[in-house]
Amino acid sequence: MIFASLGTMDMPFPRMAAAVERWAEVSGEEVIVQTGYTEFDYCHAKAFDFCTKEEMREYISRAEILILQGGWGAISEAMELRKRIVVIPRHDVTEHIHDQFQLIRKLDCMGCVIGVFDEGELPCAIEKSRHFQFKQLPKGNAVSIIKQKLSEWFG
Repeated sequence: MIFASLGTMDMPFPRMAAAVERWAEVSGEEVIVQTGYTEFDYCHAKAFDFCTKEEMREYISRAEILILQGGWGAISEAMELRKRIVVIPRHDVTEHIHDQFQLIRKLDCMGCVIGVFDEGELPCAIEKSRHFQFKQLPKGNAVSIIKQKLSEWFG
């Protein structure tokens, strides 16, 4: 099963929704999508808007591959569970209150996630994730790890 989460940001993310639906249509795999505030008519994926934190953790645990938006919450939880993570970052202003591309580019370069910076590349990223050796960030307090890594990355 592939689980996709568009997050809980109160701005829609139809670009990711359409890419996930296109993948569900051609893949024949079970695809479940947490849509948040993104209204989209799915025909080939099962979708719901919101769930509890426990339900989200269950979906993440059960998934073979995760397709996530670029928010740190789901990414860090998925990393903790050593999941295969494909990320489509949101654009600044139109899809989020800030641009997620910089963080996802860095996590992609580190080998922690596979970043999808053009949603048309989602099928290739999913296939790549099946054999990719994902690296883990050290465990600990997420805030201190993020501050430390950001300081290292951006000096």
